[in-house]
Amino acid sequence: MTEMSRSFRVSAARAAVLGAAAVPALVLGGPAALADDAAEAGVRSVADCTSLDLEVTETDRGAAAGTTYVEFTFTKKPPRSPWADEACVMYGDLVDMYWGDQEGHEIGAHAVRDGEGGDPFALFPGDTAKVTVATPNVGNFDPEECLPTEVMAANFFLKNDYGVAWVLTDDVVCANPEVGGPRVSPVTPA
Repeated sequence: MTEMSRSFRVSAARAAVLGAAAVPALVLGGPAALADDAAEAGVRSVADCTSLDLEVTETDRGAAAGTTYVEFTFTKKPPRSPWADEACVMYGDLVDMYWGDQEGHEIGAHAVRDGEGGDPFALFPGDTAKVTVATPNVGNFDPEECLPTEVMAANFFLKNDYGVAWVLTDDVVCANPEVGGPRVSPVTPA
């Protein structure tokens, strides 16, 4: 039995108990007591996706007009325990993204978001979401100002997550954060 179906059964049992308690409460004129019980029963929410829930891969790469476009896919892994939610909530925008070295230190500027993030959506195991990072080609800039530097990973920071979702990559970016920073698209279901 999955956690979601277990919580549904628990909610159904609570509803039955609340229904039985509602009759005496209504007869005795106690609507406040009924409201407190209903609020306590509540609705279970699905947890936000974290870096532990997702596998990140580079799925496409292209270039146009002096910019490299790299598409990354977030794939929902199976639950980490029998008590974990089957699905998780993915938001339409990232908190942050930057290129990093082999120790995870930031190289260059943080990404600027392109457009507005979309609505949150659920990811079930095997479901994917995608994001595209657009990075200006280092050849567009004076090397002394740009400071071209090889990067080892793309680091993604999700809402309500203290970890980092990252993937190894092979790119060269401007180490000077004042020059040629990346742009990141909204996160969308794939």
